[in-house]
Amino acid sequence: MRKTAVLIAGIAIGVYLARQIDANPEAKKTLDDAGEKIRTFANAVSEGYREQEAKASKSSKTKPAR
Repeated sequence: MRKTAVLIAGIAIGVYLARQIDANPEAKKTLDDAGEKIRTFANAVSEGYREQEAKASKSSKTKPAR
């Protein structure tokens, strides 16, 4: 019963905040800017991972097996 109440309260708070953000253009702009920064960071991490993976696979191909 308590988990259901917490879930319903979370949904209600989420709906309230979404309506407040939609009503305030400055908050919406700030949220969009934060989302863009997060996407940029995620893309940088992803690119770095791919580079490291390519280096690792290249070095494993050049080393002879023991």
